[in-house]
Amino acid sequence: MTVQAEYIKKVTQSLISLPTLPTVAAQLFELSNNEKKSLEQIISSDPVLTARLLKISNSRGEAVTGIHSAVSKLGFEQVKDISMEASMSGVFELKDSKIDLQKFWDHCSAAGIVARIVAQEYEPSLAHDAFTAGLLHDIGKIVLLQYMGNEFEQAILLSKDRPCELCVAEKELLGVDHGQIGAWLAENWRLPRSISEAMQYHHDLSRAEINRPLVALVSFADVLCRILSAGDGGNHAPPIFSAELAYELGKWNINLEMNALQPLMLKCIDELNKRNLTQYV
Repeated sequence: MTVQAEYIKKVTQSLISLPTLPTVAAQLFELSNNEKKSLEQIISSDPVLTARLLKISNSRGEAVTGIHSAVSKLGFEQVKDISMEASMSGVFELKDSKIDLQKFWDHCSAAGIVARIVAQEYEPSLAHDAFTAGLLHDIGKIVLLQYMGNEFEQAILLSKDRPCELCVAEKELLGVDHGQIGAWLAENWRLPRSISEAMQYHHDLSRAEINRPLVALVSFADVLCRILSAGDGGNHAPPIFSAELAYELGKWNINLEMNALQPLMLKCIDELNKRNLTQYV
C-alpha cells in the first residue's frame, strides 16, 4: 500500500470517531421555510445558542431582548443561519493548533453570508441552502487538522510557498483533499446530497452532477471571500474565477469584471462588516 493510500485509509478510519451532527443543527436542517414557532423552540432549548443569537443581534444595533424579538427584527432565515453557525462552530475542539480557528470560522461564516446574498440577488431557488452550503464548505479542513494536523499544516505552507490551491497541496502531501473529507463527513451526518456535493466539489466544479448551480454558488462565494480577506481558510493561491465557474455564473448574467462586480461586492462588504468578518470599509 502506498503512503498516500495509507493516509486515505487513516482519514477514513478516523471518521468513525468523529463527533455527531449537533442536535440543534440537525433540527435546524429539518425546518421548512418560516416555521417561526419551531425555530424559537429549538433555540430556546440551548442557553448558549440563545446568548450567542442575542449578542449578534444586538451588535447590529437591533436592541433585541429575546428570541421572538430577534426573529421579528432579523427575519427567519437570518436567525436560522446564525443559529446554525453557532451550533456547528462548537463541533470540534482543537487544542494547541497552529491554525487560527477564529479566522477559519470567520471565512466559513463569510462564505455562507456571501452565498446567501448572491442567491437572493441572482438565483432565489438556491437561497434556502446557500448559507448552510457556504458555512460547511471547508469543514473537511477541520477534520484534517484534528487527525493529521502536522501534515495539514505542511500543506498550508506548500500552498503559500508555490503558491497553489490548498486542495492541490493536500492531495500531493496527504493523498486526499478537504473536499473529499467534507463529503465523507456529510455522508456520516446524513446531510442532503446537494450540500455534500458543494462541500466536495467547490474547487472542482466540472465534477458536480446533482446540483451544479449550488456548487458554483459556493465556489463563487469562496473566491469573493478570499478577495475580500474575509477570514482565512489557509488557501494562499491567488483568488481567481475558473473558466468553468465563469460559464456557470454567466447563466445568471453575472459579469466577473471587477467594475461590474463592484455593486455586489459592496453589498457583501456591508453585510460582512456588520459581523466584523472583513477589514474592508
